[in-house]
Amino acid sequence: MNREQICIFVCGVLILFILAVLILAVLRRIRSKRKVRSMGMSEKIRKLNELAEPFGFQYLWEEDIFTSNIDAWQRKSGYETLYDRAAINANMVIDAWPVYFDYDGRTWLIEFWIGQYGINTGGEVGVYHAKNIVPPHLYKTAHYDAVKSMEMPHICCRLERKGAKVYEIYARHWWLTGFRMGTFSKPSELRMMTTLSFEDTAMAQAFFEGLQKSGRPRNRFRICGREVYVRMEPCQRYPLLRRIHRALVQFVNHIYCLLYRGVTRPFVQTADRMLFLYYQIPFCFRRMLRLADGRYRTKRRKRWREERFSRKEKRRDGMS
Repeated sequence: MNREQICIFVCGVLILFILAVLILAVLRRIRSKRKVRSMGMSEKIRKLNELAEPFGFQYLWEEDIFTSNIDAWQRKSGYETLYDRAAINANMVIDAWPVYFDYDGRTWLIEFWIGQYGINTGGEVGVYHAKNIVPPHLYKTAHYDAVKSMEMPHICCRLERKGAKVYEIYARHWWLTGFRMGTFSKPSELRMMTTLSFEDTAMAQAFFEGLQKSGRPRNRFRICGREVYVRMEPCQRYPLLRRIHRALVQFVNHIYCLLYRGVTRPFVQTADRMLFLYYQIPFCFRRMLRLADGRYRTKRRKRWREERFSRKEKRRDGMS
């Protein structure tokens, strides 16, 4: 065989291989659609919750969102400001409103987040406290533990996008979240209304005073007995480079949203889309459920660097 014949043969093999891959992909897509359509709604919810549980989430069919479990693995990690700084590296373009206050001999932190989490529009309310009183100048560097079950407030949370409801959920929780898959939003299009019911009026008053010190407009919150109402609307201003970075990440998020909706057509509901994606492209399904991993991976990397540095120091001490 001369060189020209070899090239023709190689091209033919490549074309046959590509055709075979395309045929297999089409057949897999058809089988995945049939499998999802053959499942009842209760079976879909059970299967989706079974798959989401290791990631710390569950699917709420009534609101068509994913929300965090009370016993989610993230509870052990608590909270540090580092998490928010690292969020954009995980394609999270979010605005945060931390509220610090002292109560019962400890510094508490209740933080609100809204924005775009990869291909998800969502919001969060987290409740944490330090082991003791933290001076204000150390607020940003302190570590806060997730509150115990008996310390959790009742939280009612409603997220709106362009004035329309995305979800409305109520629970006694330490980290109440809601994420709508495949919905793209700018943080400026979102608004979250939250009502927190505390164990007593003293704690509610302490939280309210923390809100007053947070620098947000006074018309965004109010108190009535043991209940405090908070309305979060983005009002943060960012430096030019940060705005450019956020815009670039949002562009990527928008592309991902379009791809997700295109790949999972003709399904409309999240349960159908996600199960179809699980049967069709399992890697993408797992990647999408890592809603908070970007923050916690940063802490794990930090711990790994600290442990590595400590081991090096010990070796040096042993050699000297």
